[in-house]
Amino acid sequence: MNVTAKITKLKPGFLPILLLSLLISVASASEAEPRYDYRIDLNTIEKNRFQVELFCEDFSQDTLVYHFPWIIPGTYSEANFGKYIHKLTAHNQDGQALKVKKKGKNTFIITPANKINSIKYWVSATWDSRNPRTIWPMAGTGILEDRIFAINAGGVFGYFAGEEEHSVDMTYQYPEHLYAMTVLEQNSSAVGEVAISALDYHELIDSPILFGKPDTTSFNIHNTGVMVGFAHETDDTERAANITKSLEPSMAAIGAYIDTLPAEEYAYLIYYANEYGLGKLIDNPRFLIIKGILYVLRNGLPIGGALEHNKSSFYYLPDPGPGYTENMSEIIEDIAIHEFMHILTPLNLRSQHIHNWDYNQPIMSKHLWLYEGVTEYMSMIIQVNGGMITPKDFVCNRVKRKIRNGESFPFQKMSFTEMSANVLERKYKKNYNQVYQRGAAIGMLLDIEIIRLTEGRKRLIDVMYELIEEYGPGKPMDEEQVFDLFTEKVHPDLRDFFSKYVEGREPLPYGEILDHVGVLYESDVTTKVPKHPIRDNGGKYSNISMGGNRKIKKISKKNEIGLQADDKVDPSLYLDTYFDDFGYPQPEGMRVSFEVERDTTTITLQDKITYKEDEVSYQLKILKEMTPEQSKYFNIWLGFEDPLIKE
Repeated sequence: MNVTAKITKLKPGFLPILLLSLLISVASASEAEPRYDYRIDLNTIEKNRFQVELFCEDFSQDTLVYHFPWIIPGTYSEANFGKYIHKLTAHNQDGQALKVKKKGKNTFIITPANKINSIKYWVSATWDSRNPRTIWPMAGTGILEDRIFAINAGGVFGYFAGEEEHSVDMTYQYPEHLYAMTVLEQNSSAVGEVAISALDYHELIDSPILFGKPDTTSFNIHNTGVMVGFAHETDDTERAANITKSLEPSMAAIGAYIDTLPAEEYAYLIYYANEYGLGKLIDNPRFLIIKGILYVLRNGLPIGGALEHNKSSFYYLPDPGPGYTENMSEIIEDIAIHEFMHILTPLNLRSQHIHNWDYNQPIMSKHLWLYEGVTEYMSMIIQVNGGMITPKDFVCNRVKRKIRNGESFPFQKMSFTEMSANVLERKYKKNYNQVYQRGAAIGMLLDIEIIRLTEGRKRLIDVMYELIEEYGPGKPMDEEQVFDLFTEKVHPDLRDFFSKYVEGREPLPYGEILDHVGVLYESDVTTKVPKHPIRDNGGKYSNISMGGNRKIKKISKKNEIGLQADDKVDPSLYLDTYFDDFGYPQPEGMRVSFEVERDTTTITLQDKITYKEDEVSYQLKILKEMTPEQSKYFNIWLGFEDPLIKE
């Protein structure tokens, strides 16, 4: 409520009286405003559903519209959470039922609303459906009675049309041996009961809650306190510490790349789904396809992933069993930086279409290149800057893969902004995953262009922080001015980059831009390369991999290296062993060695490099001799204080 007063020639003593009356007026108005006051009972589960009751009064209108979200931010796909709400009823102060009519999948119309006192309904778990075309589990609701409850608010709580800005109070009754993990403010006055509050419906949607057996750890990155909360379907409650060990290098790399973070606290909420049966299938690949089909029919698809939030991220990951602990840690490492870096965009830097999100009629932003593409690129550049991966791995492997995969985007038929703005339509939606491929390549090329155009004074991350200081979470950028705002912080010529390659349909100029940082890019070339120790020995990898080493499905018995079927090898051994630190093939005839996991032991095998002629679609190498400008920009790009390539 806004109160404006014009005060002139006030008598002594009148100002305090006036201010007091204004404060009383504001407080009275706030108390009269409707607010969300929820009671959630997680102790009483019926048909794998729990009950929610909302106490609400002081509505003056005759008709009240209570919505559940059609789409929530960060998902870019339909959810229709109303499908998981059952037996919704509304009552007046005397307990009499009011008229409730459901409209569509997500909307309930209540009359007469001026008599309303409460709404009751039952919530079923979206996790009961393993079909990702419904709701991805990291955005949904999980109910494992007496063990685990995942509360992603879109599937549990609705909102009154036009009342999304009001505060939310929730009181949970839950099994006493569980623990509530969230970044939201919470207070417990009794065992098995916790009060959790949110500033408004937007913060509620943005802040998942995970109930599980207590298993948490914490650490700091600069000014940000990070909590890791873990839940699992089994009795294992010692995972958070191990997960934290795998997260700490990622967080240290972020801290090395960014001086400050725009949040005082952050939470990783991680749930492992019991997929031990899948682990047994991977370990015993005989009749894998038939057994795999039967497994999926019986248990559903073993899907998983993570969803970012302003101060937290929620992970739903399939756990194949104790033998895959290290693999699971590697999977978390791969996605943890990406999810965390969403703290910059779109959570602190975004246009009005994201900021003013309409949960049932959203306008999709055309800037997925920024929200997802740049975030994915940042997750890569942070790893090489922080020493988690080598420059060779970054350039010759990860960047190469992004380029290769990104070239399948039909840029001649649609621009990246067209795809983004229309991502809910089938024609465009099937290309959504390109935000992580071509979008990341766009972010990389943009970063190099900014370095070049500012002669090394700025990087993409610097420009983003400048814009965050000017805009930030409370002040969105204008959707139509985003390209111009970036350009203003850099150089007028940057606008051409956006016009041609993001708004436009021109092919990305990989060779031209990568040359500025001393990276040689070639496509569709015939060249001599070392023979692959597995593929060129009649070998194949297992089709299923849960991170880490991959199992050799078959291998030629005549291979001179000594490889055997069922050996497990690091999939990066070819690049690591047969190419030098700059991505050039090692000399023909050179003897190399690499480790192989056989049964329960690690053995070392040797090979003699021989060349073959091969047609290479995409090839990247780091120049061993660079110009002073290339060397300068290369080291700024990768954030090296001690240059890899000296000027």
